[in-house]
Amino acid sequence: MEIKEINGLELDNEVNNNDKLVVDCYAPWCGPCKLLAPIMEELAVEFKNIKFLKINVDENEKIAVKYGIMSIPTILVFENGKLKEELVGLKSKEELSNLLK
Repeated sequence: MEIKEINGLELDNEVNNNDKLVVDCYAPWCGPCKLLAPIMEELAVEFKNIKFLKINVDENEKIAVKYGIMSIPTILVFENGKLKEELVGLKSKEELSNLLK
């Protein structure tokens, strides 16, 4: 399943309009980000109750600054409009699945 890419302007709207949201913050040149992408797509299929999005931090520097993203990939998990988790680095499918349950 292809995960929709959004820009910084859309993020606040998505956070406020989804009970649970997972945002993959990445850059196209990042090797670990490329390894994480198919894992995120599998999780998006398995967790239909959660909305999955991705955002290119190179093109959306204000988001990186707002959430203090210093390393990528960074996964932001929002629940009811609030940031619940921030995971930095490549994570396994099992690790992410356990977090989202």
